[in-house]
Amino acid sequence: MFINPMWDSESQRLGKQKCTPRGYWLHAVSDLVGFFALLLLLVTFVYLWARNATGTFHDSLWWLLAIPFSVALGGNLLHGYSWRLAEKKGFRYDYKTGEASWLEDGQRIVFKWPAGQETRSE
Repeated sequence: MFINPMWDSESQRLGKQKCTPRGYWLHAVSDLVGFFALLLLLVTFVYLWARNATGTFHDSLWWLLAIPFSVALGGNLLHGYSWRLAEKKGFRYDYKTGEASWLEDGQRIVFKWPAGQETRSE
């Protein structure tokens, strides 16, 4: 929930970046949001532990755990939306060949790393 799946390869990462820069940017932001939510979860646990250690803990403080989980949910929604933007452009990634492809002006563009070459096919 807090950490998004890693890229399969540079072809997938760079292909998505070339396919939809906005979707790639949202993907990066969602990774940062998830990391922030994970840190927030740690801080929340430390706070709850400190309140317990000082004898000022109340059961009503458990709701604080909803904050980092809500932030993580927001990051997951951003991550999903970034992939929806790529799907709108026909983005596909072939795990066998390591090629990313998408549609641009009615042509399929194929990208593969490390060659870093784009080829257009109709």
